[in-house]
Amino acid sequence: MKKSTIKKHTKLTKEQEEKLQILAKSDEIKGKQLVITDEGIESEDELKSIALETSDNPKKKYDLHYNGISRLLTKHLPKGREHKKARDLIYEEKNTYLTRGNRKKKDGTRGADSRMGYINDHDEILNLIISWIRSNGSMVDLYNSLRDLNKTKGYVAE
Repeated sequence: MKKSTIKKHTKLTKEQEEKLQILAKSDEIKGKQLVITDEGIESEDELKSIALETSDNPKKKYDLHYNGISRLLTKHLPKGREHKKARDLIYEEKNTYLTRGNRKKKDGTRGADSRMGYINDHDEILNLIISWIRSNGSMVDLYNSLRDLNKTKGYVAE
């Protein structure tokens, strides 16, 4: 809001006019940030970088989900029919996190697809699983880590 726009409102008190001037100044440098690079100090379009960070990348998402998370869990979780319930507990916590709190209902539906979750969430789960494998953790350790991660985000069991 420019001074000319502010002055059009003639019935403003001095305090209201000051507030509008403060707001007008904040609009002058919108979405720009100074960044230090090898060439010196440059101005960067902050909104553009935010938009690019959150843009979807289907190839990366596929790799994270299938070639990362699923492959590691399949390889490192115990196999066999006797361990199916334990694996299902791990998968439920993983899928709850990747769907941002959507737990499986009694009818077997979740209402969301973990494969379509956010790339950042996939990265976080993959890092958690890698840490679990490197530390030679137990199934209980992995479950507790996943459950605690869900709790910190507020994705509590019903």
